[in-house]
Amino acid sequence: MEVHAPRGADPVQPPRGAALTPYDDAWLREYRRRHTHLFPEEQAPAPARAPGAGLPRSASNGYVSEAAFQAAAVRELEAMGWTVWQMYLGSARGGSVWTTKGIPDLLAFRPPGTLVWLELKQPGNVPSAAQLERHAELCAAGLRVAVVWTLPDLLAFAEERTA
Repeated sequence: MEVHAPRGADPVQPPRGAALTPYDDAWLREYRRRHTHLFPEEQAPAPARAPGAGLPRSASNGYVSEAAFQAAAVRELEAMGWTVWQMYLGSARGGSVWTTKGIPDLLAFRPPGTLVWLELKQPGNVPSAAQLERHAELCAAGLRVAVVWTLPDLLAFAEERTA
């Protein structure tokens, strides 16, 4: 199958340090990722978006950092009966812990079999390309992924899953 970039569109650029030969498998995957509208039959369900999705940087969620937001989110979810695993905190001895690039911040679950992945963002920030790729993989596997910018949005999402 031959794939050509639409006239006037930016050509697909290879990732830094990786040379992609036009029309090889890696190039085609990247092209399809960037131009999903051309391949509607291959689209995975989009991650669930919070009502405040894409808050401008001038907005506030009440936290000075994503780490503070995450700590509050974990505390509130656990108070609601969720078990929450934080994906990246470092090791107990102060060393680095390596995870898959783009993995969501939190994995929350509760009986009977309710499991959600949560990506927390500060206002003005959006998920990276690697995060969106992981979200698409998780959604394709039938798992729920939510990107949230505020604690009320997170709690509303958790309440929906509890009901």
